[in-house]
Amino acid sequence: MKHKGIDRGIIDLVSNPFAHESWIMQGFGFTGKRQGQIENLFGQSIEYILMTQPENENRYVAFVAIRWGFACLVNKELTPTEKWNNRHLYDGHGKPKKETLLFSLIE
Repeated sequence: MKHKGIDRGIIDLVSNPFAHESWIMQGFGFTGKRQGQIENLFGQSIEYILMTQPENENRYVAFVAIRWGFACLVNKELTPTEKWNNRHLYDGHGKPKKETLLFSLIE
């Protein structure tokens, strides 16, 4: 699903060195398929991820995970965030799911 909101996520090359301009423009979310692929990349270095081929399997996965806040870089290694640990509460663009928002209003 293509992201239609104003939030473009983390796309600067310092915070997200995996970015490609065409990927930024596409605005695709962090799909279930990509979520399944990311776990093999956690703990890997920037250099390793940038070197592996094809780009669409590793670099792109790291890009969307960082873009929407499910991963970050710690000591130049891809690391899961708290959002990743609670990913069932978020959509593929890192926004709280509607049912999560409703539940928090009820509490």
